[in-house]
Amino acid sequence: MKQTFIIIMILAAFTLLPAQTWKLDSNMSLTLSQSAFSDNWAGTELSNITWVANSTSTAEKQLADWLLNKNTLKLAFGQTHNQKTDEVSRDKYWEKPEKTTDKIDLESMFRFTTHTWVDPFLAGRFESQFLDLSQDEARLVNPMLFTETAGIIRSFIDEEHQLLTARLGAALRESVNRDVLIGTTKETQTTIDGGLEMVSEYTRKLKMPLEMDLRSRLQLYQALFNSKSDDLPNDNWKSLDMVWENIVSTKLFGMVSANLIFELRYDKEQVSELQWKEMIGLGLSHNFF
Repeated sequence: MKQTFIIIMILAAFTLLPAQTWKLDSNMSLTLSQSAFSDNWAGTELSNITWVANSTSTAEKQLADWLLNKNTLKLAFGQTHNQKTDEVSRDKYWEKPEKTTDKIDLESMFRFTTHTWVDPFLAGRFESQFLDLSQDEARLVNPMLFTETAGIIRSFIDEEHQLLTARLGAALRESVNRDVLIGTTKETQTTIDGGLEMVSEYTRKLKMPLEMDLRSRLQLYQALFNSKSDDLPNDNWKSLDMVWENIVSTKLFGMVSANLIFELRYDKEQVSELQWKEMIGLGLSHNFF
């Protein structure tokens, strides 16, 4: 299955060679929040610093009258630095930074433009994180999730500053974890599942009264089979998975921006309840194209 994903990525890489005809879009942002208190502050509040770096880049090109290629790369990483007080000496010190955000998300899609109500498509996606801290020893780029999807896609809005698409297809996923602890040794565990996937994406750029960039992505996945189903203690893998990502970036002046990141996630194999994440802050952002 990974071979299929690699083939899709190689095809996408070859199409990048004549880059002058590509439609490129890239937005990078750095969001910071900080609080500080003097040593004689009458209270229990302690200083902290939180930073998050985000990058979303797309490269899109009509390779032929019947074939469109779109590549999307999303990167994010952030940490929180907390100040603590020693229980004995009462001296203040800074703890080791804790990871708050970590994402690697690369997708390449080939859309067969038939100029009908819907178009067929093929897509390959790679998801991971920079640092896996689940074990005592940190591991780079682990775990990894490879997804291959084939189905139909339709653009409901396709304008210069606004785009709304939805796609439905059959998906095959391969999850690779290189740090599964079996007894006292670490082994690589691979799980394959397949099912139906629906993805809806909305992007919009506004310039009144301030320049604003809105990106929203809703993904639903219903697994129909799992290679480890006989070994699992329950049937949680049969539940519908949902990820809804939203990023709003508003430029205040120059490169200074106000950023909002909001995400809803439901994956019963991880947590049986709805998870959410919100980050608001001032930072720096820049559009390169």
